[in-house]
Amino acid sequence: MFQRDYIMRAVQQAAEALARALRLLLQKKPEEAEQALQEGYAALGIDRELLLLLDAETLRRQLGDEEKLSMAVRLLLGEAELKLAGGEAGAAAKRWRAAARLSEQLAELPEDFSQELARLQRLLGVER
Repeated sequence: MFQRDYIMRAVQQAAEALARALRLLLQKKPEEAEQALQEGYAALGIDRELLLLLDAETLRRQLGDEEKLSMAVRLLLGEAELKLAGGEAGAAAKRWRAAARLSEQLAELPEDFSQELARLQRLLGVER
């Protein structure tokens, strides 16, 4: 019970950080948005660079929980948005690919993930 509460708290903190990052992005404050995303990754207990480097199965084992895995995908998609808004298409594509890889590890892909992955894929012109 305690472990589940801890996980849900971490996911909630990451979700709040992501929401803050997206608001800051809309306000054209990319540095603050970047910091908020970093706080989201920290709440999950994962380094964002690992999300970009490690294979999806290893990350699934490291995150250990479907909600944390799902939140990591959301953070990566948010970061892809931030990079794209900053004109960094290559960095955005890298995060999109990591999100797409990681989303394949989810038991069920939420509809909003499918839509966001497809939208970013079109904008970036990337393949899986």
